Amino acid sequence: MRSGTCGMLIKQIYDAIGKQANNALRKNDLTLSQVRLLMELGEDGGAAKSLKELERRFQVAQPTISGIVRRSEAKGLVHVFTSSEDNRVKLVKLTPEGEALQQSNMCEIEKMECRLVLRLTEEEQQELLRMLHIVYNNIK
Repeated sequence: MRSGTCGMLIKQIYDAIGKQANNALRKNDLTLSQVRLLMELGEDGGAAKSLKELERRFQVAQPTISGIVRRSEAKGLVHVFTSSEDNRVKLVKLTPEGEALQQSNMCEIEKMECRLVLRLTEEEQQELLRMLHIVYNNIK
């Protein structure tokens, strides 16, 4: 892929964000996947989510989401328990420690968002977001 193409620029932006995020997360012994889990679990008022729902939201296989959840549970960030309505369903919820870390990471994400659009006007930010949605929908 040529360096001036849209695809290459998107990849370079993605790589740069990932590198900066991983460096920042290393101090808390976290990965981007674990932070994403915390963000997902923090939505909807912090309601517990099933492993199946997380698998669908992450668009990954069951063993992948199970591994992310297991490592997060080992760090005391999430609690995994069986649904009272269906013993086959495993639910995942943030612990107080996970919730505090989720709040802290939201601040970091907001700082990164500000850096991404630093020199864009409000109208340009909205237009960029609109166009990125179109590009994403073209390839999914």
